[in-house]
Amino acid sequence: MIRSLSAILLCMSAILNSTAHAYYALGCDDPEYHQHINEQFAHFETQNRRLLVETLRDYERSLATSKNPYQVIGDLSRHLKYSAQFEPINKVTAKIDRIFEHADRLSVEQQIAGDAIDSFSSETHSVGIARAWIAYRQDKHELAFAELLKSIEVSGSAVLSSFGPDFELIRHIYRDGHIEPVVAYINKTEDFWTGRRPDGLRYVWLKMIKAGCKIQFDFVDTINALELGLSVIDVNKDYGVSH
Repeated sequence: MIRSLSAILLCMSAILNSTAHAYYALGCDDPEYHQHINEQFAHFETQNRRLLVETLRDYERSLATSKNPYQVIGDLSRHLKYSAQFEPINKVTAKIDRIFEHADRLSVEQQIAGDAIDSFSSETHSVGIARAWIAYRQDKHELAFAELLKSIEVSGSAVLSSFGPDFELIRHIYRDGHIEPVVAYINKTEDFWTGRRPDGLRYVWLKMIKAGCKIQFDFVDTINALELGLSVIDVNKDYGVSH
């Protein structure tokens, strides 16, 4: 009982401390914060357009020189994330088909090995995200949201379990005012993305969503939430209790 009370007091202290040092005087409605988020979105777009070119170059290099079929498929799946955002839809669809063509060329032994290593979950996730982008860009929102959730019906992926799923499209649909599919996506990541860091991110994002804040869907949101004066625990500190 004493230990439990101590934990509660620590949490209350953390919350009080976070709200006492708000950087943005008007909280989530502060124009300076909105400007900051807009600048970040512009930065993300510039960065992703650069990565569109770089990842295509990586894929083309692997296709020409690599004897490792998994590297070829992996490089194309990483490129697909950026292709789906910016390139013509027919071009994105052709690249999705190409991933499956590469997979079909694997021998039975290679397919078994790939399934044992990662169940191709990372590549499946990339394809699902690309399909969601295609649907969203065509204003087929319900289909896009369904593809988003389907894209994280994964198992056995060391990459996704460690680094988490894609949040690029989530960032865009949240900015466009679609709240429910974003919350559903965040909650569903609990099935495979576990640990203190993802738990902290989910906690902060859901708090920010409830408060109506603009969100980057990046680790920096754990700092932004404090600067906005939200009643949140600083998840970057270790209070010795479960958050």
